[in-house]
Amino acid sequence: MNWIVIVAGGNGERMKTPVNKVFLSIARQPIISWTMRVFENHPLIDAIILVVRKQDMAALDKIIKKGKFKKIRVVLPSEANRQLSSHKAIDWLKKTAAPEDLVGIHNAVNPFVTIKEIMAVYAAAGKHGAALLAQPAKDTIKIINAQQTVKHTPARQSCWHAQTPQVAKYHLLAKAFKHARLSHFTGTDDTQLLERIGVYAKTVPCSNHNIKITYYEDLIFARQLFRNYHLAKNYE
Repeated sequence: MNWIVIVAGGNGERMKTPVNKVFLSIARQPIISWTMRVFENHPLIDAIILVVRKQDMAALDKIIKKGKFKKIRVVLPSEANRQLSSHKAIDWLKKTAAPEDLVGIHNAVNPFVTIKEIMAVYAAAGKHGAALLAQPAKDTIKIINAQQTVKHTPARQSCWHAQTPQVAKYHLLAKAFKHARLSHFTGTDDTQLLERIGVYAKTVPCSNHNIKITYYEDLIFARQLFRNYHLAKNYE
């Protein structure tokens, strides 16, 4: 089976909004509705797991019923951070997923991932064990020290911006998350945990439209993107 975990446990702090940013609207629908829809409609995805704050469950339940989403297997309460929330979903899969099942982890606020990108990243994960969508860096990246002084400049062609979904075989994800917990390590994305157990994900290029809506200017861009290209066309 092919699973997708959609993590929606944010509190809108960086967006500076009093509500979870997944409920902010694009074209009169909440961001999370658009995100769920692309996986709901994708022929490759068998089941969806949602992870959301307890106080947001009622609002999300209304969206699920209104949108008539059929692939949602379970809605889990989120934890203190994204990694712990994702780990809860991985633990839930213990009694359900086969070791070779592919499990993707996706940010609820990445609504513009396309059908082709999802197909490509799952295919790469099936072949290599793990894969992620990413965008080549457009600007020069600087590595700095604690005093904010430049230490060195990596070759730009080797620098990529990680996006989601990030996909791996279930047994590898379970091992990676368990190792991170036991070693008290918190990473910034899921493939970083895989790296710590010696699994290196295949990078699959994705469009610059596959953005994580983090700041208010990202929301403005997302709304403009929808007006210019229409979401349905972006999913082709």
